[in-house]
Amino acid sequence: MKVYKGFKYRLNPTEYQHNALKQHAGNTRFLWNHLLSENIEYYKKEKKFNFGYVMITSLPKLKKEFDFLNLSFSQSLQSVGRQLNQTLSRFLKEHKSNPKIGFPVFKKKSLEKDSFHCPQKWYVCKSFVQIPKIGKVKWIKHRNMEGKPKSITITQDGDHWYCSVLCEVIVKEKKFEKDNLVGIDVGLKNFAMFSDGDKIKRERFIKKYEKELTKAQRKLSKKVNGSNNKQKQRKKVQAVHRKIRNSRKDFLNKATHYITTKYDGVCLESLNVKGMMKNHKLSKSIGDASWFEFKRQLQYKCSWNFKHFIEIDQWFPSSKLCSSEGCGIVNKDLTLKDRIWTCICGIKHNRDLNAAINILREGKKILLDKEKFMLVEEHKHVLLKQEKET
Repeated sequence: MKVYKGFKYRLNPTEYQHNALKQHAGNTRFLWNHLLSENIEYYKKEKKFNFGYVMITSLPKLKKEFDFLNLSFSQSLQSVGRQLNQTLSRFLKEHKSNPKIGFPVFKKKSLEKDSFHCPQKWYVCKSFVQIPKIGKVKWIKHRNMEGKPKSITITQDGDHWYCSVLCEVIVKEKKFEKDNLVGIDVGLKNFAMFSDGDKIKRERFIKKYEKELTKAQRKLSKKVNGSNNKQKQRKKVQAVHRKIRNSRKDFLNKATHYITTKYDGVCLESLNVKGMMKNHKLSKSIGDASWFEFKRQLQYKCSWNFKHFIEIDQWFPSSKLCSSEGCGIVNKDLTLKDRIWTCICGIKHNRDLNAAINILREGKKILLDKEKFMLVEEHKHVLLKQEKET
């Protein structure tokens, strides 16, 4: 099976290269905003958008009008048109069914999160990466790449620059096992409770750096707008946010790796995180937990390792349902404060463990139904083939 994996490395550019990277990334940001603005104006007149081909073929004229675009690698500029084309197409196709997909937005220079893509004319070595029109930029290659490198993307995070190498990896297919499935209930007291009694403790990343972040933001608010001191202080605030983000990312990667190596499959309850965030007393903690990112990482890591990933409906009463065999009573009076509750049948339940057991049980039912459906479809296919032969 062919999969695509990204390997991200920290760049260590010289002062000249740092300015060149800012120029290249700034040009792609400018082009994105310009093409998006033109599309909005065109839509007001014609009630339709300009898509990929029209945007890419307009680049020679734009280069004459804006000389600084000639400093950038032409394929990086073409990639902007393709990316905007994909975003607009996705918006038109999926917005009605999924309102979460919003219209493309303009990119801000002040965020210092620019990037540019290089599909060709680059190569990587142990100590540096050759970037078109910039040259050999040193990097910290902290891990080996897998597979065949296909393209690179240079991204900015404040004063830090990173190179992401997209690689095509051939994964050896293997049989799906289902002997060691696990149900997982995510929460705020424990980050994840497993159906076998194991658990992952929750890390409070925002709380850990809250004092440092508050102090840095308070100093930022007192600086004069447009001054160099304000720019310096903004970078200090960005550095604290980077610490929080990297700590959370490291925790989630380690947690999902542990799960996908220990178990043959994962049963997880889907959650309406956006709706839960409306609870202002818990929204900060829910955002810090990053349940959506946890689910996303589990999904692709399970597919890479040929493990089952079963998602349970969010309306399934996993916490309120008694997990004792032969009972199945739903405790409708259970509240969020009730961490331990006793069923009418006399069994005492830990809320999170009970939910994880119920999620596992429901996941096994879904997996069994899926296997039966696949067998029926396979049988139909065999019968149709026999009919054609006769």
